[in-house]
Amino acid sequence: MIRKLTDKYRGLSPALRTSIWFTICNFLQRGTAFITVPVFTRLLTTDQYGLYNIYLSWFEVFILFASLKIPYEGLNNGLIRHEDDKDGYTSAMAGLMTVLAFLFGLFYLIFRRWIDHFTGLSQFVMLLMFLEILFNPPLYLWTNRERFDFRYRMPVLVTMASTILTPAIAIIAVLNTSYKAEARIMATVAVQAVTGLILYAVIMKKGKKFYDREYWRFALGFNIPLIFYYLSQSLLNQSDRIMINYFNGTGKAGIYSVAYSAASIMLLFVSAINGSFNPWMYKQLKAGKRESVGKAASYICSMLALITLGMVLFAPDLIRLLATKEYYEAIYVIPPVAASVFFIFLYMVFANVEMYLGETGYISMISIISSAANLILNAIFIRIYGYLAAGWTTLVCYMLLAVLHFVLMKKACRIHLGGQILFHEKFLLVLSFLLCLISTLMLFVYPYTILRWGLILVILLIIFLQRKRIFDLIRTMKEKG
Repeated sequence: MIRKLTDKYRGLSPALRTSIWFTICNFLQRGTAFITVPVFTRLLTTDQYGLYNIYLSWFEVFILFASLKIPYEGLNNGLIRHEDDKDGYTSAMAGLMTVLAFLFGLFYLIFRRWIDHFTGLSQFVMLLMFLEILFNPPLYLWTNRERFDFRYRMPVLVTMASTILTPAIAIIAVLNTSYKAEARIMATVAVQAVTGLILYAVIMKKGKKFYDREYWRFALGFNIPLIFYYLSQSLLNQSDRIMINYFNGTGKAGIYSVAYSAASIMLLFVSAINGSFNPWMYKQLKAGKRESVGKAASYICSMLALITLGMVLFAPDLIRLLATKEYYEAIYVIPPVAASVFFIFLYMVFANVEMYLGETGYISMISIISSAANLILNAIFIRIYGYLAAGWTTLVCYMLLAVLHFVLMKKACRIHLGGQILFHEKFLLVLSFLLCLISTLMLFVYPYTILRWGLILVILLIIFLQRKRIFDLIRTMKEKG
């Protein structure tokens, strides 16, 4: 059996093997982040845990401007255009991002008092952020450069080492100081800085270019127009914690972060489903087998809705596992955030159809509208109802995102498929409504442990009874994908 699996693995294309190993790395990173939550919630107070998560949220926003996301789409497009000088292009991108990082540092020095007040972070923490912004991009530049040529062994080793070392060093650091939140941040920055500095040297040694006018112009011209799209995505993901910190303080932001971490474990599941369903759907559409796409999507959404309800019912036990009693209020955030993951999958399915049909012109606008709605709703309802409202505003905005993508997908189908209906629309509408309604009603079930676990067992039984259909669907997607 082992020999057969080995032979089958060796027969895979380099591209597929690279994809498999990077997927494993992604699961390891997300899984490690989730597994270490119980450790840090017991070592840090809610204020300290909140400060760390606020740092992460602001880092995601600031690095957009300090790197313009060049290590991703900008790098891949540049490597395709300059295949004769891939190492030179990569090193020029490292040089460009070094300049951008120092421009960010200069901007901070000029406006530091305003920025410190606005973010709620100290100058010391902002200095740590500058170091991470400086040394984080080389890691992703090098990793994606290797991935471009299907070299995965060294990137996988570096990623795994970083994933294991960061929490290990952080635990040691937190245990040996009273400045625990700062120690947690410093551990992350230290690993990033050492790794980034080494890889920066590797990139520069191979490419030998810090500045190239043509390469810099292409990268800036390609990435700057996308900045508002990236920013809207980041704000939709991070604005909850930032605004909770602003209105309710770091302690409430820490509690919300635990709930978000608990519910977002479903994102691993959604990513795995989408990774298999999307290429299968593309090939079914290309082969003209459109009816099978709608049938499979309805079934997957039904199973995902059941899993979402299971997550909602399991919330009290999950929070007890992840954190101490100071974080117990987080259970009331899990229902809307878990339901949001369902709508994330839904909008991804609709968006994938848009991309297949080549109708991508309004995708950035849709993301901007949803993130703007999130900011407005958070500003209104967090101030009135407190941090628990952020979970519901998140749900509303992902529902909005799914609806807008559905409208755009319908328009694309009218243009390219003669108006053919791909999905069982009424079924998905009713399913979405029932999911939101039942998730809300589950809040009243939390005090009754026996009833709660009885419902969990019912959901597990339904999934067990449907196991044959689930495996048949997986097998079909593998065979035809």
